[in-house]
Amino acid sequence: MALLVASSVSAHAQRSKGDEPHRTLLIPYHTEAAAKERTMTRQRYMQPIEEWVEVDGVLRGEYTFPFSWLERQVFLRIEGVNQPYEIWINNKRAGSSTNGFAAKEFNITKISKEDKNRVELRLLSDANVAAIECFEHGAPRPIAYIISQPRVRVRDIAWRTNIDIGVVNTDFSVIMQNETLGKKVSRLSYEIYLNDTLRLDAGFRDVELGMYGTDTMRFGAPVPDSVLWSANSPRMITMKLKNRIEGRDVEFYNFNVGLRKVDYKEGVFYINNKEENILWHDLSPRSTIADIEELYNRGVCSIRFTAGWVKDEILEYCDTKGIYVAITAPINSSHAGTSRKRGGNPSNDPTWRKEYVERTLQMIHTTKRHPSVIAYYLAEDSSNGICLYESYLKAKEITTIPIFYEDGGNEWNSDNRSFR
Repeated sequence: MALLVASSVSAHAQRSKGDEPHRTLLIPYHTEAAAKERTMTRQRYMQPIEEWVEVDGVLRGEYTFPFSWLERQVFLRIEGVNQPYEIWINNKRAGSSTNGFAAKEFNITKISKEDKNRVELRLLSDANVAAIECFEHGAPRPIAYIISQPRVRVRDIAWRTNIDIGVVNTDFSVIMQNETLGKKVSRLSYEIYLNDTLRLDAGFRDVELGMYGTDTMRFGAPVPDSVLWSANSPRMITMKLKNRIEGRDVEFYNFNVGLRKVDYKEGVFYINNKEENILWHDLSPRSTIADIEELYNRGVCSIRFTAGWVKDEILEYCDTKGIYVAITAPINSSHAGTSRKRGGNPSNDPTWRKEYVERTLQMIHTTKRHPSVIAYYLAEDSSNGICLYESYLKAKEITTIPIFYEDGGNEWNSDNRSFR
């Protein structure tokens, strides 16, 4: 068991400190060829922290800051800590999180130095969040990456699919961020391929960004309905992105895109406007790919992960196999009982509201690019109340995917409230 250090988190509902806005995993590459390889091992713009050494109750790792990063931004992305933590870089505090499960990013540019740098992962007591983490989550299993991006960068990517007769219209959104004191123009080029050979669409957009500004570049791409993703046909297309600043190519991306439309009406799922009979098989988020492969070979094609954290590689496997997935936020307050009176279940205690909402939004933002994910659950066995009401409302603001909560007494904050 890992040792703990004293917590500097002052209250159980405190938001995470020093963190970047939540996003899906984006790994930049220095050339188009490197992006095509999609390596998750060390490369010019990314270094995984592969070894943690415990020293006096603190997990320590290292990364190298090369000279070529001096005019770039540097981020630490970490997940799977499984308890609250603080991040320290070279004895300077980078930030913290009360949710040790889903991925969190920290901008560590100003506290990094050229050459060797030390990362400290200080595990905090979970006493302040234990009331909403009544589920088995095991020892810390941190997965961490040091990511270098240009000062004018791609911050996040999302897309939406609309289906007409025989034609699929996809709207892509690329959020751009300027981390400089002056105006900058990004020329963002894109290509969309089927099977890496048939180009479906291509083009570019110029995005002008003010000082420390953010803007969204949007483009649409009509594609045939034969490329839609579903359990029966888990087809993926390829998107290539290139970010050019002042005539210089500064980052490349290459990733799979699963196009699908999810609707839920009167208790029935519709994937790409076709009815699907979804029978969830509950599974621990600590399960391995081998566990899921065994279920898949037995005919299971719909998995609902219980409260916790699901690895990105698990969701990628489900994407490729056509397995439908529901993810549950890391919230279970069952030990507090069902009372909604003061001193009862945290789900109706306003001091927990920010913690509940952030865990819900973090779950959605970090998994939204996976076509396999067709539903989200707000919590499990956590009574009901203001925290879950607010979580539902905030979730509906950012996603069209169904939001469920089946342990809340068939109240309004669940999209399947009338059909069970």
